[in-house]
Amino acid sequence: MECRIVPFVPGRRPTAEDTRRGLGSSDRVALVTGEDRDNRSVVLFEVSAVPPGAVVEATISIDGRPLPGWERRPVALTPDARQRLELRPERDLAAADLGFHAGFLRAARVELRVVSDGAVVAGDEAVLDVCDVRTFGTLYARLVDRLVKPDTRRQSRQARVGDPGVRYHPWYPVLTIGGDKAALYTEAVVADIVGKEYHLTDPAWLLRVGVYLELLTCIGIVEAVRPDVGDLLTPDEREAYETSEVFVEIRERINPVGWREVWGKRRISFPGFGSPRLGPVSALNLMRKRDATLRFLHVHHEDLKHAIELAGPNHVNSQETWQRVFRDAERAVMRQAGRSFPELGFLPGPARELVLWQRLGFAGQQGLYPTACNQYRASMNAVADWAKAHGLMDHAGPECVPVESSLLDALVRDPPRVAVLQRQDGLGPRLTVAEPAAAPEPTTGEIERLLAEVPIFRMLSPADVHALALGTRPLLLGPTQRFVIEGREGTSLFLVGEGEVEVRLRRSDGTDWLVETMGRGEVVGEMALLTGERRAATVRSVGETVVFEIGREQYEPLLLAHPEWLQELADIMEDRLARRRVRAAAVDGASSQHLLARMTRSFFGGPDPRSS
Repeated sequence: MECRIVPFVPGRRPTAEDTRRGLGSSDRVALVTGEDRDNRSVVLFEVSAVPPGAVVEATISIDGRPLPGWERRPVALTPDARQRLELRPERDLAAADLGFHAGFLRAARVELRVVSDGAVVAGDEAVLDVCDVRTFGTLYARLVDRLVKPDTRRQSRQARVGDPGVRYHPWYPVLTIGGDKAALYTEAVVADIVGKEYHLTDPAWLLRVGVYLELLTCIGIVEAVRPDVGDLLTPDEREAYETSEVFVEIRERINPVGWREVWGKRRISFPGFGSPRLGPVSALNLMRKRDATLRFLHVHHEDLKHAIELAGPNHVNSQETWQRVFRDAERAVMRQAGRSFPELGFLPGPARELVLWQRLGFAGQQGLYPTACNQYRASMNAVADWAKAHGLMDHAGPECVPVESSLLDALVRDPPRVAVLQRQDGLGPRLTVAEPAAAPEPTTGEIERLLAEVPIFRMLSPADVHALALGTRPLLLGPTQRFVIEGREGTSLFLVGEGEVEVRLRRSDGTDWLVETMGRGEVVGEMALLTGERRAATVRSVGETVVFEIGREQYEPLLLAHPEWLQELADIMEDRLARRRVRAAAVDGASSQHLLARMTRSFFGGPDPRSS
């Protein structure tokens, strides 16, 4: 006689057997959800030519110990060709340890035996992954509560300022967005395994990758910060981690050295004297968050490679799964940006819009949304290429996650495609975008004080200064980033808010040399703005720098309303040229009258308007 368990087949569910005989397959995972729902893990099997008086018995065990009620449990047979064995995870796995000590993931062995006259005459066995989804993300949450929150308070005390709250910590965005991303794809896993839906061809593979990734990343961080903050594991967790066979593969693969480097990217940028503020922190804190996130992502995805190794090869649906995870990351970025970047709420509306959405700006800058999503897509593609080269994943086409699979790209370029991608993932047609809540009063005070110190703006009334401050755009620059390039057209000037910039001129032999270094409150690029001519020099940041851009559209209305300012502006700019002429013979010796003529042509297109 024969007794055979029907194996799991990617893309199939046990429920398919109800309507399409022969096309069903057994579940591969049993999930505990803690919810009152019809949660069944189904094992299909075939048995033929059962002798009279014989019985079919099922035993389900973990680590050799049968689950309560599942030791040699009789199974009633039906006339159908395929039989069903149903495990009720909420009840049958209630006593199983599915927490940290078990590595959040255990294997349940399912044994079927046909017994006749006390002898086993046929049988088969299979393995189910067993998890409790309520444990997913708990280690990430622990890092926020027991590492990032106390570090925020510690840094505040050292800076002698009030605690701004954990949302201003450079590690907060990546942990919050990462946790939301994990929650999103966990919903998909639960829908497919518990609800028997069809969004992921093989939800078990993604489940294993996610569990191993959380362990590798979070334990790696725990070990990296232990010398500074103590042990974030409880004593019994520490003993299990260091002694249990469950963690052998994890211990061999964690990367405390890499995470130690990321831990060095945690410094909050509190505002210094006169520096531009975004609420309780400096504008540079956005750059700190960006740098910490990118470095975190790099080490996290090195852990991801090891997680794929532990999860095992997937040559069937890894590409589709990777695209789904990427879109969940995009959803998390757009859902959590407001919570993760409260600094943006203190920017004027137009500036906030640019910081969030701009596609490409000066110094190759992108907005927060495209930067986060593009970096994540590039990183996931790099991991997929590595896994493909090692025989662990496969994909068609040059990229595992092409730009066509991006929700953000669809939102910007082809809005109807958003609904298509949402439906593909089993979600509603609309994409949730929760932008930062605007502060009652945007933080323009520091910008206004900076503008008031600049000679070319000293003619402005307080109302004009306020209007100009509302229209500025902040650029957050790392070391040696260019934002003005010699010979290029330019219709903006730039106000240095924090840090320093250097002005460089190109020699005839192709080398360039430093003309001067400029700091807070100084202006660069005004010549091109006021005369409409090409940039006369290259300007780049020295270290971390905040620069405010003021465009022609913001400044031009003021000059058109006050043409009498032109002579004074020409005199101010001539003073600056004279100062530079001492150091840079390459700058032409135009007089203020020549500058006045050039500015007049630029703004009024003809002779001096004062003569009319």
